[in-house]
Amino acid sequence: MPSRLPRRARALILGACATLVLPLLAACGENGGSSASNPGDPTAASANDPAASPSLTMPVSRFAVSQADLGTAFLVDIPATLQLTAEDYAKAPVFPTVQEGQALLKQWGYLGGYETGYTPEGREKAVLQGGFYSKFETHLFGDADGAKKAFDRFASYLKGTQGNQAVSALSVGNQSIAYQRIEGKVPSSTVNAVFHYLLFRRGNLVSVVFTYGAEGFMKIDSAHELAVMVDQKALGKSNAIEPTPTGNYTPPATPKK
Repeated sequence: MPSRLPRRARALILGACATLVLPLLAACGENGGSSASNPGDPTAASANDPAASPSLTMPVSRFAVSQADLGTAFLVDIPATLQLTAEDYAKAPVFPTVQEGQALLKQWGYLGGYETGYTPEGREKAVLQGGFYSKFETHLFGDADGAKKAFDRFASYLKGTQGNQAVSALSVGNQSIAYQRIEGKVPSSTVNAVFHYLLFRRGNLVSVVFTYGAEGFMKIDSAHELAVMVDQKALGKSNAIEPTPTGNYTPPATPKK
């Protein structure tokens, strides 16, 4: 059974490099509102501090949800795990042109980004049993003002995407917004596929969590729980550890002496 979703499903998040295929994270949930490893702390989720605005530093990958956070039932989707520079992210469909993307990212003080993905045992079969695919993007900017501008641009893009409908969700970070769309079917089934997006900003960090699952199981709650995990790292309330580089990571060149 294929480990990735249909191309249509891959193209619905903000997107990183336009030249890259964007597979999705996967989390096997036992019911519609939670994942198998029960990510997120319900107490923390209900006690968001909208005022805390930390000034975070690179590497941004340390704020992303990791395999250790989700548990051993989740496999890292290495092709979907990418370190992003401004040059990379300027190619994302959130920008009309690469040139505009580069100009805006420079204006916003873009420091770097990271996206990652996981695949569950069972793939689409798991989705039909309440599991879900998910994907994360995390981005850092020079200051909160730059992050605010990026958040507004990303929110406008999601709002303007045909089929997206705003949904109510508990707040995360300083700003957050959530969307849902129902489109297509879960592969090899007649069950509607449902997509959820939760975009939030905390200080100079902007993150978007995307989930994909079966209608009847999925709610915005799953994306919210995962977003809270990212936010807790940004706030220093849970360990923010840089993940082991994947095969897509190229370390910086060592300066010649």
